[in-house]
Amino acid sequence: MDRPVHSVRARLDDFLAELANLHYRHGAGLSPELPVAPLHASFPELSAEDTFAAATEALEKVRAKGEPLGVRRLQLLRELIAGQAEEALAARDVEAIARLEAQACLTVHDQTLSFGEALAQLPHEPNRGRRALLERAVGNFLWGEKGRYGARREAALRTSEHLGAKDYPTLREDVSGIALGKLVEAANQTLRATEDAYRDVLGYVLHKVEPTLDPLPGGDARRHDLQAGLQAPWLDPLFLRESLTPAVMRWLNEWNLPPTAQGRIRIDDEPRPGKARRPFVAAVRVPGEVRLVLQPRGGLGALGDLLHESGHAQHLAHVGEALPLELRRLGDASVTEAFAALTERLLLSPEWFKRYLQLPTALARDVARIAAFQALAVLRRHCAKLSYEVSLFTRGPSEERAEEYAAGQRRALFVEPHPGFFLFDVDPQLYSARYLRAWALETRLTGWLIERFNEDFWRNPSASTWLKGLFARGGTDDAETLAQEISGTPLALPEAGARLVTILNQ
Repeated sequence: MDRPVHSVRARLDDFLAELANLHYRHGAGLSPELPVAPLHASFPELSAEDTFAAATEALEKVRAKGEPLGVRRLQLLRELIAGQAEEALAARDVEAIARLEAQACLTVHDQTLSFGEALAQLPHEPNRGRRALLERAVGNFLWGEKGRYGARREAALRTSEHLGAKDYPTLREDVSGIALGKLVEAANQTLRATEDAYRDVLGYVLHKVEPTLDPLPGGDARRHDLQAGLQAPWLDPLFLRESLTPAVMRWLNEWNLPPTAQGRIRIDDEPRPGKARRPFVAAVRVPGEVRLVLQPRGGLGALGDLLHESGHAQHLAHVGEALPLELRRLGDASVTEAFAALTERLLLSPEWFKRYLQLPTALARDVARIAAFQALAVLRRHCAKLSYEVSLFTRGPSEERAEEYAAGQRRALFVEPHPGFFLFDVDPQLYSARYLRAWALETRLTGWLIERFNEDFWRNPSASTWLKGLFARGGTDDAETLAQEISGTPLALPEAGARLVTILNQ
């Protein structure tokens, strides 16, 4: 039974490199296609039922021997196999969706836009009437193609049957170790605790976009209004495209985290048609070949995206080369997302704005407060998404889920969503759980850094040295273990919300 596990270990690095390269080429505008199905067909052992069974048996043996490192390696390998089983079942639908979105043309009043163009333009359109037309065009397109998007979600349900699990959430709990029920409860508690502060600032943000706008239930604000408000367009003159990347690169250099990590990070910032608007990272080889893909743009949100992906890149580029394959290549995604959130949360520091963008003190504080609202809106959105996605992946992608999705988003955001997004606005493999745990862990990380290195830890090279020590561990620790090590207390999602509320109430 060990042979399938050995086969996976022998070829895993090459598979992940090829997969990352496919996503890099697609996202970087170098290929309109995303041919993942042939890749999965070339590595059938990664998604085979007998490989999953072999990994399960091997894990039980290693546990019985009391070998913690061996247990961790097999836990990560088993989770990967479960994920790849789903990706293999969904591969044809993923390819079809990529083609569909690349070829779709949407008519918006007097203009024809590609799907990607309409989606990217939506939050940046200043005219509310036109923004509504964009949202309707995208939402109606997604509703019309719900069969195709639904097939992608059905793959998750087929995976649980394929691997012999009771249902999909049970499978994800089994392979990840995340107690979804407790996390949903923590998410609901976070929604309740942050509601008043969120609604207070939401009214202010909506009025900045359109003076007559008010949140639900009394107002008629829609999701596209919130999206526009989260861009904070009134702050755009402070965050010009040409100033953001140099500011982040200067900060990284001063913090002793060189942007290219001695050549391990390759920055692709070449303008290119079809390139993803938001930056992303492709881990071709870890730690030696990490690609950071940028499409330079302006705005507070763009700065947050750049900081976030820079955090991912730095983490991957500093993983220990000598680690076993699983610990170098795999891990609890909550941990790497926490490191990315740690750098993104520099937007909450007025002193960072003053140092790297030369903002005056009062203005820097105002910007940090808006950044806290942006973070809280994203947190609340994912709190609602987790509960919805657990239901979706339990009951299946029927039309009844559309109202469930809309109700959850109304409750969290106090704006009206378009129901057509109910199968599009979904994180595969319940990744919303990873984000929520990441934000809880980031709160612990930041608290410890402030306690040890003060509020401006982000300019203290000793702090980055400590972080590089964590980066070097790769996938050795999960988020809960790391939180306990740092603070002596478990992850607590409501504390992530409370921190943001404190900033909003200042």
